[in-house]
Amino acid sequence: MRAIRRSRSRAPIVCAAYFVLPFLIACGTRAASGNPQAAPPDLNGVWSAPFTPDISKVLGHQPTFTAYGAARFAKEDEVDDPLTQCLPIGPARGIQAGIMPFQIVQTPSVLTILFENQHTFRIIHTDGRSHPKDVDATWFGDSIGKWEGDTLVVDTVGLNDRTWLDTAGHEHSDQLHLVERFQKMDNNNIKWTVTFEDPKFFTEPWSITLPIARQNTEIMSYSCEENEKDRVHLRRTKK
Repeated sequence: MRAIRRSRSRAPIVCAAYFVLPFLIACGTRAASGNPQAAPPDLNGVWSAPFTPDISKVLGHQPTFTAYGAARFAKEDEVDDPLTQCLPIGPARGIQAGIMPFQIVQTPSVLTILFENQHTFRIIHTDGRSHPKDVDATWFGDSIGKWEGDTLVVDTVGLNDRTWLDTAGHEHSDQLHLVERFQKMDNNNIKWTVTFEDPKFFTEPWSITLPIARQNTEIMSYSCEENEKDRVHLRRTKK
């Protein structure tokens, strides 16, 4: 009889523990890990940066060329612009093209930029991976991103040397390393800062910052090759 009473007296305690324990575990977990991490800013939408045909104007001066880079820039001519051959625009120039907007499609593990220019796309992995050890050089390179508060920091390597940085003829090699910062200022504005590092063309890294604004539009279908009549009128200005 005493044993029965003891068992019954414990019943309320067991029931209370059953309901309270999950709450205590949750509180303990929160205390150990701090406040839950806030969700990253939403960058989804159609955006556009100012058309920047000469990035040295934004920089305020020419980048510090190596001897090789200076010689290349001195003889470069707009007629040689890869875009006149309908080739892909590349990651940084695609942002600063201005005339044609781009669309960001964001998920927790990947962010994709869809460029109206040349109807191309760029993939930025945000799932914590590293760059592959053996990266194949491509038009848009290998991009990985991580969030630092309200800013997406994107690191890009593995770019080929077949794109220009702008219309003015600033070139780069396959050693180009890009670091971009997409800082969400408010619902309609992003501050974009890109750092160019290429020891073959420039003696030191250099950066530019441009505003990116939300556009109330959709990106359009675009084909550079269709009915193209301009290239035959281009004339070389440098010898």
